Amino acid sequence: MDLRILEDLGLSTAEVKIYLALLELGQTKTGRIIDITKLQSSTVYHILGSLVEKGLVSYILKGKVKHYQAENPDSLLDFLEDKKKNLKQILPQLKEKEKLSAHKQTAKVYEGIKGLQTAYGDILETMNKGEEYFFFQFPRSKLDNENLVLFFRNYHLKRSEKGIRVRGLASADCRDIMKNIYDLPHTKIKYTLEPVPTVVVIYKGKLLMIDWDKGPVAFSIRSDTIYNSYKKFFLEKWAQASD
Repeated sequence: MDLRILEDLGLSTAEVKIYLALLELGQTKTGRIIDITKLQSSTVYHILGSLVEKGLVSYILKGKVKHYQAENPDSLLDFLEDKKKNLKQILPQLKEKEKLSAHKQTAKVYEGIKGLQTAYGDILETMNKGEEYFFFQFPRSKLDNENLVLFFRNYHLKRSEKGIRVRGLASADCRDIMKNIYDLPHTKIKYTLEPVPTVVVIYKGKLLMIDWDKGPVAFSIRSDTIYNSYKKFFLEKWAQASD
């Protein structure tokens, strides 16, 4: 079992150990938990209190002794939903703080697939139905990567469903693969024989550039000057390209 999944929910390593021990032991006293987990007694008492507060553990009194038991694993879903609700409550405040510092933040770096998902997620979050952005596609050599094609197909399905329009430019030798990815509503692709930048997305005053060879890595730049320059260049190339 990959215990990191439980830790990603916000549980500490000790909380995960005690919760799993209780799942296996059933209803039991603290002494048995200490024996199984090898944690200090003070830690076990503290963590049990924390797990009870989170709704993941309950107890009954037998005489004056508490006997603890793990709640059904489905309670982890309830725990996650509570965290989402709490986060949603403060999201407006967090976004207001982000706006205050937006003029200071001009560049970001995203690493790995999760980073790439976050970078492209910003397009979906900041753009509304009917708005349009532009991109220069990967070179043909990169589009032979099945993971890359699958990533962009899934992303553009979400983008198309949201009604965000896009125009893309690609080299002429990419036609067959491009159809597999971009044969979607709200999507226009043209092809060119001229050399153009690769893997550049132009949207909402930002530029997103991808280096797939290194992880991948995505670089996001917020700059009206750079954005307008690339947008002008894209539209010039678009007018010269063929369907």
